Amino acid sequence: MSSQIPNGLSALRFALAAIWVELATHGHTGRAPYLIIAIIAAGSDFIDGRIARRLGVASNRGRWLDGIADVTFVLAALWCEANAGVLPFYIPVLIAISFGQYALDSIIITRAAAGPIKSRLGHWGGIVNYAMVIALAFSAPDGTIAAVVHALSPLVAIFYVAAIVERAWIFYRRQEK
Repeated sequence: MSSQIPNGLSALRFALAAIWVELATHGHTGRAPYLIIAIIAAGSDFIDGRIARRLGVASNRGRWLDGIADVTFVLAALWCEANAGVLPFYIPVLIAISFGQYALDSIIITRAAAGPIKSRLGHWGGIVNYAMVIALAFSAPDGTIAAVVHALSPLVAIFYVAAIVERAWIFYRRQEK
């Protein structure tokens, strides 16, 4: 039973994504629920792998579940924020492209046997994703923090393009071998 705790924590992010979307589509403007959801999602992402390793139940399936849960939550939250005009749509689009590339080249390179292949920029991308979600959850749509996140969006986009290029380079280098 305890072996399912890490996967349950990962799966929790799917439910949190659905709650975020539900709140946003019904026009909920209070920021406290969004902030609580974002912190729970980030916290569950931070501890699920650690718990899996401590319990000795870490697996490729769990790593995939973790990554898919992360991108589902982040894309749901950031798409809602983009839909509200707080964030440019190209940010969630670039995140989706980056994750799609990560999934495809991990499967092609490893034939899904060894799990997802990590990258330095991809790891930092996950941190940036959660930082954006938490910052936007904390800020009113017309607040200062939201304005700063929006103003930094072109730099964030450059970062995601660099992450996509890095993954392509990793893929290319592995295909050469």
